Amino acid sequence: MSDTPATSRRLATILFADVVGYSRLMRADEERTLRDLSAHLAEWVAPVVTRFGGRIVKTVGDGVLVEFGSAVEAVRAAVELQAGMATRNRDVEAERRLTFRIGLHLGDVIVAGDDVFGDAVNVAARLEGLADPGAIVLSAGVHEQVRDKLSLPFRALGARSVKNIDRPVEIWALDAGAAFDAPPPPPPPPKAGRGWVPVLAMAGVVALAVAGGAAWWLARPAPPAVTAARPPAPVADGLSVAVLLFANQSGDAAQDYFSDGLTEDITRALGRFRDLTVISYNAVLPFRNKELPPAELGRSLNARYLVSGSVRRMGPRVRVTVQLTDTAAGTQLWSEQYDDELSDIFAVQDRIARRVAGSLASNLQQIAQQQAMRKPTDDLAAYDMLLKARAMAAQPTMPANRGARQMLEKVTEMAPGYADAYAKLADVLFQRASYGWSEFAEQDVEAAIRLAQKALEMDRDNVLAHGVLARAYTAVRKYDLALAESERALQLNPSDAEAMLARAAVLLWTGRIADSIAAAEGALRLDANIGPEAAFNLGMAYLLAGRYDDAVRLLERERTRYPAYPLLDLPLAAAYAELGRREEATEAVKAARLKNPWFDLATFGSRFQDADLQRRVETSLRKAGFD
Repeated sequence: MSDTPATSRRLATILFADVVGYSRLMRADEERTLRDLSAHLAEWVAPVVTRFGGRIVKTVGDGVLVEFGSAVEAVRAAVELQAGMATRNRDVEAERRLTFRIGLHLGDVIVAGDDVFGDAVNVAARLEGLADPGAIVLSAGVHEQVRDKLSLPFRALGARSVKNIDRPVEIWALDAGAAFDAPPPPPPPPKAGRGWVPVLAMAGVVALAVAGGAAWWLARPAPPAVTAARPPAPVADGLSVAVLLFANQSGDAAQDYFSDGLTEDITRALGRFRDLTVISYNAVLPFRNKELPPAELGRSLNARYLVSGSVRRMGPRVRVTVQLTDTAAGTQLWSEQYDDELSDIFAVQDRIARRVAGSLASNLQQIAQQQAMRKPTDDLAAYDMLLKARAMAAQPTMPANRGARQMLEKVTEMAPGYADAYAKLADVLFQRASYGWSEFAEQDVEAAIRLAQKALEMDRDNVLAHGVLARAYTAVRKYDLALAESERALQLNPSDAEAMLARAAVLLWTGRIADSIAAAEGALRLDANIGPEAAFNLGMAYLLAGRYDDAVRLLERERTRYPAYPLLDLPLAAAYAELGRREEATEAVKAARLKNPWFDLATFGSRFQDADLQRRVETSLRKAGFD
């Protein structure tokens, strides 16, 4: 039996960093250099990498190789690393300072066990050598991904030839002192426990490499990989905010949909401020009417700040009361009351969103008043019916889908220029097709595409419309368009869990399984209730990644939550079979056949761009008992 680890491929952003003048420093004082480098790696580099979702692949001598699933997070991590190193070096004599150069490249990597290989790794290492001390050099591929998302002073350096790469590489630089003027404070010291074991091990690898006189690490087989722990980065460390459900004080429980809808719209409006992490509306639903201390709510929702309030409709007027609370300090930052005509409800949303963002961003120039919120319609009756339709569409049943569709069609008649109504109608039509509730699924998908496109003609920044198009384009095998639409949705609202899930769906069907899982798990951190369609997609991704236990845990939970959804039993049966749980696989097959009497194994999974992925799913389903 071969000891060679199985290999696979995935898209990754590779960061390579090394120390400027390391040989000189070692000649001057080996023990101090090793001690200082080990401290920097354990106390600063590893925590920053983990916080931005990266993975330390290995360290050799003065070099650190890191893999990220996101180019944006890789650049953010690089900037924070350099800023923090500047702070840590501030009181160190100049000749003893350890200064990093960093190179970043985006590309396809070969994965073998915990290690990665390929041109993406080689290019990142070569680009690091082109960086000035304390600076960052990134390839055009990375720059293309981040230029519209990060307000940083990138400087074009043109095309450069690099050693052992047969084509010039177009590169960009972030210079020391330009991008890193406001270094973040150093993180708290590592806590004892298993989460920090990899950091201690990493320091040991550095010591071994120095003692053994390690050669240039790309020129020979890699030493044993050291993997940093990768728990989900806690959103509460930054400007994270949760909008609690606004209390309905109208004296009529039938008006709950209005206060709930206002809560959801304010949540979405705040999501437009890119430097805020906004907890999903669905994530706060379990806390309705729960009287908990702010600190406990903050911990439960992983939010530093809470927005709470109440809504009272009084004939033609509405009164909205809002408070902003700092959960860490346990103090109320501000409280305001808005009394307006109902026709001005969107102006109220606008002011609340701006006031919250402005309060949180008082010391951050990038956030303050970034963009105006759109006023979608002047027709309150249309808005009122849209809220009712959204509440109904959230119930994953055929009658609820039909009722929501009928309401939304009326809304488009009442307010023909209302982009949100067309986007939501596209969403429920695609839901009908994907849930198996339509006799004419292809026509529904095409109609969803047309309606979403119409919504974008009215509002080119409608996040839901871009998300619907992303999902629908995969159904008609227009994968490049799907990728572009999912990327645009996330650009517009990086905190929108639905946009993340649309991206995850596109990545699944285009075969980027690891990236799909990362996107879906990112959405789960903001919203634990991702819905049956997204759960099916993530279950399929886990199945294809060989994460059968994860697939079973997810799909069992979601099948209990959505027993009528017809597709969850399929990947669940396959995962059971792969784990050798024959009886449970047989039961899941029976349930799947009851819900899908016309199930066709030969065509299931035809949405995959890569036919090999369809064949792999088919093999697992045959193992479960389908034929």
